[in-house]
Amino acid sequence: MSADRPRIVARLRIYKGWSSFDILTVEAADAEGTQRRYEREIVDHGDAAVVLAIDRGRGLAILVRQWRPGLLEGDADPYLLEACAGLIDPGETPEDAARREALEETGLTIGALRKIATILPAAGTFTERMHLFVAEISADDRRARGGGNPHEGERIEIVEVPLENLFAMARRGEIEDAKTLVLVQALMLEALGQPVLS
Repeated sequence: MSADRPRIVARLRIYKGWSSFDILTVEAADAEGTQRRYEREIVDHGDAAVVLAIDRGRGLAILVRQWRPGLLEGDADPYLLEACAGLIDPGETPEDAARREALEETGLTIGALRKIATILPAAGTFTERMHLFVAEISADDRRARGGGNPHEGERIEIVEVPLENLFAMARRGEIEDAKTLVLVQALMLEALGQPVLS
């Protein structure tokens, strides 16, 4: 397949704001090997860092709840329970961004981070890569109020969930946020004695 790598032959930028929306013209071989051109829409708003903070001493995970625009249509609850996350700023490493976002959103100062994975949340449309981390914290690591960045319209609720409840939520299919579910499932595997690559 690598010899038949598709290539971008044209790009039309439709919109640039919080995210960029482009229409790509891609040249790729079809099933018979004939080169054809296809149009595909992509959204780019950069890569993100995600951190799930765990307080083992109290048996808690620290999550956040905030409204998400993709949930405003229909009858869905727009307030999503999720791991702390945010875009990686220019010049930042994923680890730097995870620490900055944790302080902004949860008020926690994060020390060591353990990388769980890098995932592609929706590669058919989005260019984003999410770098997933777990951080061990204690109540003494709270240094600020948290709640997000008001200049970005954030009004974030900090939610402490007992780990056993979080695992039960995953088993019942109640964690809708994909990045959070991946992190919780990694912790569940570890609790079963299954090592998770880092």
